[in-house]
Amino acid sequence: MKRCIFFAVCLSLFMFCLSLTPAWSASAQPLTIVSAWEASGMDPVVSGFVFTRMGCLETLVTSDKKGGIEPRLATNWSVSEDGLTWTFNLRKNVVFHDGTPLTGETAALSLNRTLAKGSIFKGTPVKGFSGDGTKILATTESPFSALPAYLVHYSAAISAPASFDSEGKAITVIGTGFYRMTSFKEGKIIDFEGFDKYWGGKPAINEARYFAVSNPETRVLLAESGEGDIVVDIPAEAALRLRENKNLTVISDPLPRVRLLTVNSALPFFSNAKVRSALSYLIDRESITTALLKNSNAAATQLFPPVSAWHNKNLAPLAYDPEKGRALLKEEGWVPAGKEGILTKDGHPFAFEILTYAGRPDLPLIAEVIQQALKNEGIAVSIRVEKSSMVPERHKNGTLETAFIARNFGFVADPIGALTSDFGPEKERGGWGAMNWSSPLFDDALTTYGQTFASEKQKPLRGTMTSILQEELPVIPVAWYDNHVTINKRVKGVSLDPSEVRPYPEGVEWSE
Repeated sequence: MKRCIFFAVCLSLFMFCLSLTPAWSASAQPLTIVSAWEASGMDPVVSGFVFTRMGCLETLVTSDKKGGIEPRLATNWSVSEDGLTWTFNLRKNVVFHDGTPLTGETAALSLNRTLAKGSIFKGTPVKGFSGDGTKILATTESPFSALPAYLVHYSAAISAPASFDSEGKAITVIGTGFYRMTSFKEGKIIDFEGFDKYWGGKPAINEARYFAVSNPETRVLLAESGEGDIVVDIPAEAALRLRENKNLTVISDPLPRVRLLTVNSALPFFSNAKVRSALSYLIDRESITTALLKNSNAAATQLFPPVSAWHNKNLAPLAYDPEKGRALLKEEGWVPAGKEGILTKDGHPFAFEILTYAGRPDLPLIAEVIQQALKNEGIAVSIRVEKSSMVPERHKNGTLETAFIARNFGFVADPIGALTSDFGPEKERGGWGAMNWSSPLFDDALTTYGQTFASEKQKPLRGTMTSILQEELPVIPVAWYDNHVTINKRVKGVSLDPSEVRPYPEGVEWSE
C-alpha cells in the first residue's frame, strides 16, 4: 500500500510538472534547470546559491573550474604590504537589473550586509568593506590570504540596494547577471529572462526556469520526459539507466564533497579518538560505494577526495578492518552485555542516533547500511530522517549525537573556509562540523595558513591539518561524491563546475 501511495504521489507531481509548460519548441519553452534544493527566500545570504547558479547574482570573483579563482565583477585585486588592506577594481559599465550602476559604494554596502547577517566571514579577521568609485577596499584585523577565495561564496554575491527594504530585509532579487528574476513562486519555481544590458552580452536562450524538486524519482521522470533540460542530483543507479536514453547526455563528475559522520565528542562513546577510529574500521566503504553509488573509487580513504588540492597522498588510508575495530573497543572497555550483546561500559550502552536527511537520497540508504554493520558488532543505532536544517539546529542546541551528511568543500574556493567553520575554535564554528572537539595544533596551523601568502609555505600546513583530522577523526569520512547530471540533447554548451559555483546556464544554447 505504501509503495502504491508513493508512486501515486510521484505521478501527481510529474503531471503537475507537465502542466507547467507547453510542448517543447525553442521559441516557447524556457531553459529548465531541475535541482533538489528550493530557495527558502530571496535573501542572498540564505538562498544565494540558487540565484548565483542561475546567472542572476554575481560575485566579485568566481571559480575557474580547476580549483582556483578568476575575475567576475572585479577585474583584478591586490593586497597591501602589511596584508591588511585588499583593493578590488570593479569591471566598468556594469549595471544592475534595475538600471542603477554598479559602484564601489553599492558593492561595499552589499558585502557589509553579508558580513553582518551571514556566516561566511565568521571566524575570519575581516573587519569591513568600503567603496571608492570603481574600487572596493576590504580591511582585515590580521593578514588573511584566503579573502579572495571567500568572495566566491554565493552569500557574497553583489545585490542592488533596492533588493532590500529600509530595515535590510530582502524584498526582491536584483543582481548584475545575464538573467534577471521575473517571478518567484514559493522558492520552488523561479523564472528568469535575459538581461539586455548585461556586461558580457545577452544569453543565447532568453528565458530560464529553476525548478526545485526534492523527490529524486520525480527528477528522473523530468529528465526522461524532456521537461528538464539540465537535471542535477540524479541517483547513481538511475544515472546508469539514463545513459541508455538517446535523448540525454549523462555527466558524472567527482566533486570536492564528502559524505561523513559528524559525531558529538562530548558523549562517552565518542570521547576519544580510539573509539572513533574503531567505528571507522567497522565501516566497509568499498562495499557501500560499489553497491549503492556504483563506484568503488568513491570510498573515502580520507576527508578530501583526489579532486581537491587538499588531498594528502601521504596519509595512511581509512580502511575496513573489523577485527582491529573490535580490539580497540575492547581495549577501551566496551564489552557485550545482556541477552542482546549490546556493548556497554560503566553501565552505559553503546547506543546513539544518526540524524540524516532525504534531500540527498543516498544518505538514508548508506546510513541504514552503517546501522546494520554496527548492529552486528553490538552497537545499537537508530536513524532519524529530517529536513537538512535540523542538523545545524541540533548541533547548536547540543542535542545532536551523530549526523550523516554531505559536506561541500567547494563553495569557498579554498577549503580553508569549510575547515574554519567545521574544525576551528568552537565559538566560531557553524553547524555542520565537529562537535566538542578541539586541537590546539590544528588551530595554530589554521591561523598560520590564513596569514601565509606563499603557496609553497601553505602546503606543509595543509599536510599538518589533514594529518590531524585523519588521526583524530572528529568526523568520519565514508564516501566521496560524484555529481550525476542529465543534459537533454536539445541544448549544447553545458560546462559543469566541479566546485558547484558557476551558473548552470552559462554558455548554453539550443541545439536546434
